[in-house]
Amino acid sequence: MNRHRILVGISATLALSAVLAACGTTPVPGSEDSIRNAASASGVTALSIVRRDDGGLNVTGKLSGNAFAARIPASWNGYSVLEAHGYQFPTESEVVPSPTGPATNPLGDPSFGLLSAAYAQGYAAANTAYAKTGYAVKEGVAANKALHDFLEKVGSKKQYITGLSMGGNITVALTEKYPNDFVGALPYCGVVAGWRAEQRYLFDFRMVYDFYTRGTPYTLPGNGDAATVNAALTLSVVQSAVVKLFTAAGGGDRAAQAIIGQVASVAGAPGDVVSFITPLASTVYGLADYLATAGGTGYSNVGKTYRGSFDDVALNAGVQRLALAANDTSSAYLEAHYTPTGKFTARMLSFHNTSDPLVPYSFEPEFRGIVAAAGNSANLVQQTVQAKAVDNTAASGPAHCYFSQKEVVGAWNDLRNWVENGVKPTDGKDITNKS
Repeated sequence: MNRHRILVGISATLALSAVLAACGTTPVPGSEDSIRNAASASGVTALSIVRRDDGGLNVTGKLSGNAFAARIPASWNGYSVLEAHGYQFPTESEVVPSPTGPATNPLGDPSFGLLSAAYAQGYAAANTAYAKTGYAVKEGVAANKALHDFLEKVGSKKQYITGLSMGGNITVALTEKYPNDFVGALPYCGVVAGWRAEQRYLFDFRMVYDFYTRGTPYTLPGNGDAATVNAALTLSVVQSAVVKLFTAAGGGDRAAQAIIGQVASVAGAPGDVVSFITPLASTVYGLADYLATAGGTGYSNVGKTYRGSFDDVALNAGVQRLALAANDTSSAYLEAHYTPTGKFTARMLSFHNTSDPLVPYSFEPEFRGIVAAAGNSANLVQQTVQAKAVDNTAASGPAHCYFSQKEVVGAWNDLRNWVENGVKPTDGKDITNKS
């Protein structure tokens, strides 16, 4: 009997020791040990963990070769917020993210203060560089997915994804491709209708502009060949031609006025200097990279009927037509990187300027239609911010992503209140707040 009790006692002691040992090897989520373990499991290189003055941790390193940064609060709520950055010129290098925030490094928070606000509220805040600049939706999805998985290993229970411009397309792609990864999504001034829609807008604008300026003082080098890189087409050439056009129109030149009116009507663009220069300039800095990345134009207007001009018959007979080759792969590339399906389970709040010269506001109703067709309208709220005022005398007009910190952080607060408390934001609300 005594021997039996001794054996039972030994067994109980061993079991308790095993439990205590197991507890001892499981680090607290968000602690330095949890970060090191996650880094080891994720293949992070150049890991750095620095204690912040507020007791939180600054974490930097490289995931699959991409530099990333994260701020983890001392009193972490277990949630994380990721920011997918927008388009960077192909001639530039990827900006190395910094966790120090805008107080010491303006590049530390590329999100209009959203990441800093979320960190102050108890969320881990993180962002990452991509494997390339320019058109980098594929690379942005991969980099942010890797960052999500790393933070999950650190102990993140739920995660949000946010992103502006191209980052908005990446945000939509992530929520659709990985429906279990994110509880909330905040694309702003985003290419939410898809990268094919973006190329459709840019190519159509150039081809319609070419048609109406052919043989005029406002024509551009490469007129009639919008899909070929032309070294003579520079930013200064674009600016000079468009400013000359608007100057003539402002002086009463009816031919110039007619050109502006018809290009704006057919292309679906505002009739101001900035809204003309911006899409045309994209050819200067982005066309070569886009064609090389996608493997072609990815967009065809063969069979498309343009409307809204004084003479639609003449326009459709004379506008340049882009055809895709039989063995084209670029269209499939745009489909994969990324054309939305409207199928996502996260709560998504999207907001946009009512006029945007690069990513038009029309993408919002187009995206709404895609989501509705997927039977998913309950998960989408869309809101607006008033555009920057037009002043043609100063060559000023609508700006891309013309937001204040109050507008962006306010939208973030509405999103998290929807996700965490069930309070759905007002659809269609004007959230302009520049005070």
